[in-house]
Amino acid sequence: MGLVVSGEKVMGEKPVIFYSSSLRLAGVLRYPVGIKDPLPAVLLIHGSLEQDRDGNLLNRPAGRPPPKKNFFLEISKRLASEGFATFSWDRRGIGESEAPLYEGGYLQDAEDAIAAYRALSSLDLIDPERIAVLGQSAGVYTACLLAKKERSARAYILQGGLYRDYAEMMIFNYRRVAEYAAQSPENLQWVEENDPVGLVIGLNLQMLIERAMMGEAEHCFSYKGKTWRIRHDPICYLPEHSPKNQFKYIQKPVLVIHGACDLNVPVEDAFMIERDLKEHGNDNVELIIIPDADHSFQQIAESYDQRLRERMSLESFRRPYREEYFMAVTSFLKRRL
Repeated sequence: MGLVVSGEKVMGEKPVIFYSSSLRLAGVLRYPVGIKDPLPAVLLIHGSLEQDRDGNLLNRPAGRPPPKKNFFLEISKRLASEGFATFSWDRRGIGESEAPLYEGGYLQDAEDAIAAYRALSSLDLIDPERIAVLGQSAGVYTACLLAKKERSARAYILQGGLYRDYAEMMIFNYRRVAEYAAQSPENLQWVEENDPVGLVIGLNLQMLIERAMMGEAEHCFSYKGKTWRIRHDPICYLPEHSPKNQFKYIQKPVLVIHGACDLNVPVEDAFMIERDLKEHGNDNVELIIIPDADHSFQQIAESYDQRLRERMSLESFRRPYREEYFMAVTSFLKRRL
């Protein structure tokens, strides 16, 4: 297994089993071949749109199955060609990883990330003193919680991260779905076919937020005779667990990177994160905004209407990645690891 270019293998893969809260989790170490010295490595932490080790969303509650974007696999290929290893894993209940008895949330994600970091640090191929942590989207929150418990990471890459209150992010993402559907019968039919869960959340947004603020995680809403069960982790609504209160734990060199046209997390949050890190004494902060890039640093459609539809249907996953993104990440790692 691995990546072969012009008949020559350039990236190897090694399956790795590790445990978190007694659960058996399955990961993969991807590494450049032909290098004997212990390797610098990057831990890749999922966001909500990445579930497996390759960085794909596999389980979508409703709507059409999303295309594979292989985000982590693409990152690993680029970094292997530059001499870096990567480590990623299947989330609980995904791929080869064991499913828990009860659904977890962000705190359990942090437990798994810490276990993954320690598993990576113990591998013979890896230099444990040259490990960076990359968090994508919600993985930025997880990376901050990891930094609170695990101080040995050499650097952090925080991409597409949320800073503002969680309720504001929910409004940013789901109010527009309901508004778009209300514009015409044709729009409504399209949204019902392509993003029914987003529509149900958008129509019941205020109620969901209010219930989450009271600590409720399970929500049931009815729409056109069908009942939708939606699980929404309320932990981030608590002040002590809000995203903006977690960045203080990162006191290592940081790259804050964001797509200029992100429709999941406003690009302004990147500037808020940069400011917060510096206010808490971290002077080694770099900020890069990738032009014409979405939340996953993929090329955006030309029209806003098409961008919006691709965001709801996840057809944006078919688009190519922006080369500027890979160049920025590689440059940072070369200087910091």
